[in-house]
Amino acid sequence: MAEQMISPGDVTTAKIKGIFDGAFMDASITDKGDVLVTEGGIKIFLSVDTGKQLVRYLMLFGYRRGASEKDKLNLVNELNKNIVFMRAWSFGNGIAFDYALPYDGGLPPKQVISAYRWLRKTALGGIQQHDQKNLVA
Repeated sequence: MAEQMISPGDVTTAKIKGIFDGAFMDASITDKGDVLVTEGGIKIFLSVDTGKQLVRYLMLFGYRRGASEKDKLNLVNELNKNIVFMRAWSFGNGIAFDYALPYDGGLPPKQVISAYRWLRKTALGGIQQHDQKNLVA
C-alpha cells in the first residue's frame, strides 16, 4: 500500500503525533502545543513552523555540575564542526540539538520518523564521540 503524502496545508502537530502513534511510539502533545516523543528515556520535541514550512526537532540534555563555560563551548563547536545538518548549542546548564525538516512539497510520514531517528542517533553518537570530558549528564 502506498504511503499518503501529507500536503503542506495539512501539516499540524496533531498529524505529526498521529504518525508516531501509528508507529507505536510514545508521543503526546505538550501544554505549548509541541509533540513530545519519548524513547528509552530520551525526549525529542517536534513543532510545526507553518510560516517556513518546517517540522522542527529539538533534543535537550543537561551538563554535569562543574562543567566550565569554555569546555561547553568547545564541545558545541566540535559537534557543529563534525556533524552535518544537525545544530548544537549551549544554554545555561544545558545543551540542545536541533534539526529542521522542510515540507514545502508535502510531507511523507516515513520521513517524519526517519528524521526523528536520525537526530536521535546522530546527537547521541556525537556526544559519545566528542564529549571527551564527559560534560553531558
